[in-house]
Amino acid sequence: PMSLACSGGVVAAALTAMSDGISGAISNGFHHAYASHGSGFCTFNGLVIAAKAALAACAKRVLILDLDAHCGGGTASLIADDPRIWQVDVAVSTFDWYKRSDRLRLRVVKEASEYLPTIGRRLAELDDDAIDFDLCIYNAGMDPHQDCLIGGLDGITSELLAQREAQVFAWCKRRGLPIAFVPAGGYVSRSLNEAALVGLHRLTLAQAAA
Repeated sequence: PMSLACSGGVVAAALTAMSDGISGAISNGFHHAYASHGSGFCTFNGLVIAAKAALAACAKRVLILDLDAHCGGGTASLIADDPRIWQVDVAVSTFDWYKRSDRLRLRVVKEASEYLPTIGRRLAELDDDAIDFDLCIYNAGMDPHQDCLIGGLDGITSELLAQREAQVFAWCKRRGLPIAFVPAGGYVSRSLNEAALVGLHRLTLAQAAA
């Protein structure tokens, strides 16, 4: 029931965003899940399920923007043969790495100073390619944060992640691109307590509301 509810929430967010311009699901994208098995704390890949639902509804092309700390190899495997779905994936960990292609645009960042510029370049490439998307599904991972023990990169602070969220939502707004977001990544530990983690996810909500 939990997996069904999470995936259903992402589908509902995607379909609502297509009519209202913006929506979110307080669940998770589960980007490590493959067709035959779960992986990396992920059961069913809600990002791809939602993308397929949007395409079945009326969308012609969907972008999955994945900014979780880890690579979205499960997502890549599920959309590799579907030319209607693209993935832009900026990670700071090589976990679940996959081979890049024209539609599967993966970059792994090793220096915090390159994090925002890399995201900016990946989005600019989509502008340059003049790719017309009908929906962006945004996997808003907070595990790149330096205090997250599973995936965090030293130098990626709360302030930097706030700038990232502003960058993403401003890009979608400028393009008139509907966006459906889900929180992802971020794990409670001795260095990142529950209140701090919730605060990071609120950065996404704040930009969505703005």
